[in-house]
Amino acid sequence: MKKTFRSPISVSKKELLDKPGNTDKRFRQLIYDLSVAGSLLEVARQNLAKKLGVSPPQYNILMVIAQYQGANGLRFTEVADHLHVTVSHVTSEVKKLEKLKWLSVVTSHEDKRARLVKINQSAESKILSLGNDQRGINDHLFRNLSKSDFDKLSAIMAQTVEDFMKTIELLKSRHL
Repeated sequence: MKKTFRSPISVSKKELLDKPGNTDKRFRQLIYDLSVAGSLLEVARQNLAKKLGVSPPQYNILMVIAQYQGANGLRFTEVADHLHVTVSHVTSEVKKLEKLKWLSVVTSHEDKRARLVKINQSAESKILSLGNDQRGINDHLFRNLSKSDFDKLSAIMAQTVEDFMKTIELLKSRHL
């Protein structure tokens, strides 16, 4: 009689193992669910980007700038930090959005070395008109979250993204 194959446990941290600690089925399901949730969220954001006529990375950049620009604009590094991407990526996409008349790049009054980016007035109306679609999609995506769930999820995801980024850095440097 052939022995049943059993895949190796993919995590050793006891808090992530099933009781009594000899399987990782819940952990693996969490990974699958995170992967699917990320993919589905990306589909929703692609839909919003398409409505604006921009690419998904450009959409993300526009939304961060629109949210945080204030009266003066936002530094490229701040945009990159919010999106967890490189400044060179932001710079490349901002140049494209500037050519498409979505954004303006200006020199900071406080620090002449710093460049700030702002949503153009003509683009403001397009972003404002997208608001109903954004609310509808986001309300539906997160319809089952309570305030407490949302607070916990927000905190957990912020830390998890940091952990994921550090892990990828280790993978790239071959230290894992």
